[in-house]
Amino acid sequence: IILSAMILCFSILLPAFRSGANLMNLLGQTAILSIFATGMTCCLKMGDFDLSIGAIAAITGIVVAKMLVNGYGIPLAIASGLLTGLLVGLLNGVLVAYVGLSAFVCTLATMSVILGLAMWITKGISIWDLPNGFEVIGRGELLGIPNRFIIMILLVLVIWVVHAYTPTGRRMEAIGGNPEASRLSGINVARNRLLGYLLSGFCSAIAGIVLTSAVMSSNPTQGTHYLLDAFGACFIGAATVRIGQFHIWGTFVGVLIVVVAINGLIIMMVPGYLTDMIKGLILLL
Repeated sequence: IILSAMILCFSILLPAFRSGANLMNLLGQTAILSIFATGMTCCLKMGDFDLSIGAIAAITGIVVAKMLVNGYGIPLAIASGLLTGLLVGLLNGVLVAYVGLSAFVCTLATMSVILGLAMWITKGISIWDLPNGFEVIGRGELLGIPNRFIIMILLVLVIWVVHAYTPTGRRMEAIGGNPEASRLSGINVARNRLLGYLLSGFCSAIAGIVLTSAVMSSNPTQGTHYLLDAFGACFIGAATVRIGQFHIWGTFVGVLIVVVAINGLIIMMVPGYLTDMIKGLILLL
């Protein structure tokens, strides 16, 4: 209801909001935030946190950009970026699920380490001059639809199918409801929590690749500002459709609410600090 009301009001009050160019802009903004939030949902479903998603995107972008400027092909660079995200997800998952560290503290620590590593690798300087052809991922279109939106839809559909129609998804749902009861019923809680962090790292790596392709550069903090918006979208999503539960389509609705609100406020030329305040108020509501 809130999303529909926002779209209706902005469409009536702001002619620029309903323009074709702005629609493409909305799809592009929705894509990157949805990729982040989808990975985050995989952890939140089981009661875990992943504060390192923005840092994973940043280091992934740096790895991909470094390989591209050093002459490695685009496929190998992308594969290396995805592997980077999976490795960080594996580290988080092992430390949280098997070592027993607090998810909040662990991912906060890995976020700091990764951002420091990214700054050390780049010396704080952005990486430019990426080869032609790489921009197709983040800037290209297929039948008028941005490629990054298509990538997002495919990713969301795959993870939704896993969550909704596979034993793994049902186990993750059960762990989120009661980890101890799940363990006593024979579910390998640690292994499934590890899988959640692997999915989160993988999604964050995809977001980092798409973002790097969209701007055709990489820097040590690229993507980090998506963390709070992704959290907000997930928690807004938990207040829709299936109340009190984190789920993929609820998260997608939460992303749309956040993106539409920000987009409309920007068109209205509302100052940035007021935009942050309004996002916070939406989350509280």
